[in-house]
Amino acid sequence: MSIELKNAVRIVTDAVDVISKRFPIKWEDITNKPTIPNIDVADFYTKEEIEKIVADLYTKEEVDKILNANNQLVSQDGTVWKPTIDNNGVVSWKKVMPNGQ
Repeated sequence: MSIELKNAVRIVTDAVDVISKRFPIKWEDITNKPTIPNIDVADFYTKEEIEKIVADLYTKEEVDKILNANNQLVSQDGTVWKPTIDNNGVVSWKKVMPNGQ
């Protein structure tokens, strides 16, 4: 092997060694880190609290009507379409038949 090739191999080997000692990157080594806000879970309502608030404001029938109205589209000809999501996360719109199917 020529001297130039040996020197090139040594340079590459040294560079790989230096890089491998730097990875994985440690969080402490990163400059300009974004600030991560503290989230206080007490700032959020529990499911039970939400249900109580909603129950104080609306009847079950009113809630069902609101949810149905907000989760569908109505085309210009009056046809109602509801979204469905398959197991792959693909959203498709299905025509709602007059009998509710």
